[in-house]
Amino acid sequence: MNNIIKICIICTLLSFLPSISTAQVSSEYMGDKKQTYSLAYPVVDIEDKKIKDKINEDIEAQLEDLKEKIEKHVYSKVDMTYYEKYEDDNIISLMFYVNKKKKFSNSMELEGYTITYDKHTGERVPMSRYLNINLEQLQDALNNSQAYAVDGLDNGVNLSKRIPYVSHNYFICHDGSIGLLYQAGDLMEVEAGACKIVVSPETIAKVNELNKANE
Repeated sequence: MNNIIKICIICTLLSFLPSISTAQVSSEYMGDKKQTYSLAYPVVDIEDKKIKDKINEDIEAQLEDLKEKIEKHVYSKVDMTYYEKYEDDNIISLMFYVNKKKKFSNSMELEGYTITYDKHTGERVPMSRYLNINLEQLQDALNNSQAYAVDGLDNGVNLSKRIPYVSHNYFICHDGSIGLLYQAGDLMEVEAGACKIVVSPETIAKVNELNKANE
């Protein structure tokens, strides 16, 4: 029965719209001579030029926002990198990590976030398309081994405190599970990095059905 549910979840993730070609993601770099910022960022290539431009303009806007904050001395140093987490015919999911040093600060502050783009429209895809879960359900899933936590290096960990909120920084895993990305210090000590909670396909199916019935 569990295998059937898992298959159904994966099929749901892959079957929203007709198939299109795979996107090509290339890495670009932006920096300055003073090394106040070093930004590695993705450039997405899709056959449809309007969609490609829409996605890349959204990414460029994030870079410009970081540059502007440096120019206005909000940050004295910024480093950014990214990972391509998931892609199918309908979406592409990217994870960004930004290390920022605020003015007059001696330490870097890590921020992690994810963006999932719809390859048919270029729009950002909210987590609610795939997962509708509340804080109590997420905590119960973790307590009952229907979800698990990993640290910033993706090592499995046991959380000593309750989950403070449901993160909507999400990414899809190839087995149909969904990962929720948290900021450094939210789930564990800051040194553990940006931790994640991964929710199983069985739990996704259960909470989605329950919460849809309660709408």
